[in-house]
Amino acid sequence: MKKSSAITVTLKAAATLDGKIATASGHSKWITGEVARQKVHELRHENDAILVGINTVLADDPELTVRGIEEGRSPVRIVLDSKARIPEQCRVFQNDGIPVIIVTGNEAPLRSWPELANLTIIKAPAKIPEVSWVLSELQKHGIKSLLVEGGSLIHASFLKSNCVNKLALFIAPKIIGGQSALTWCGDLNINNLNETPQIEICSITPLGDDVLISAKIK
Repeated sequence: MKKSSAITVTLKAAATLDGKIATASGHSKWITGEVARQKVHELRHENDAILVGINTVLADDPELTVRGIEEGRSPVRIVLDSKARIPEQCRVFQNDGIPVIIVTGNEAPLRSWPELANLTIIKAPAKIPEVSWVLSELQKHGIKSLLVEGGSLIHASFLKSNCVNKLALFIAPKIIGGQSALTWCGDLNINNLNETPQIEICSITPLGDDVLISAKIK
């Protein structure tokens, strides 16, 4: 049964036809084309906050801002970083006035943080923050809609928590192949096809050479 949450959670991923989000060496720019990437900025503009895991930050150093949209509003930037490993020079810490929230575990080491007026550090009561707890904390910060951009382990943890409302899957006409290249969703501990999440595809929208699959979790 889906857990109730006042926050609408949209899980977004950009993947190849075989579900890969990067090559085995970690190369991921760019899987989708410009039209699809611009749609991503629209999704960011439409949500109160955007969330990624520390592995995505370390691999890609994303800005997590809205660009190319007239009067576009960048969302609150959230990083799940249980061990407080995020480097101070990361672009999520740019001093643009947009709030930044870093969520750590209760065993994260003490460290210095960038001197940003809009930076909030939240320590979870567990070694690894649980998704339901994170969402309850974000509600306290006035967040009502959340765009989860990954990576693979974060996507899996949100799906396993039954807290995802919508999927936005950007699929590119490319194939990477191999077992070591990451797929967009990590292990869900599914042993039987009857255990898979029930998904309703709402629309398939062409975006240049790519397509956007919009879906709901039943």
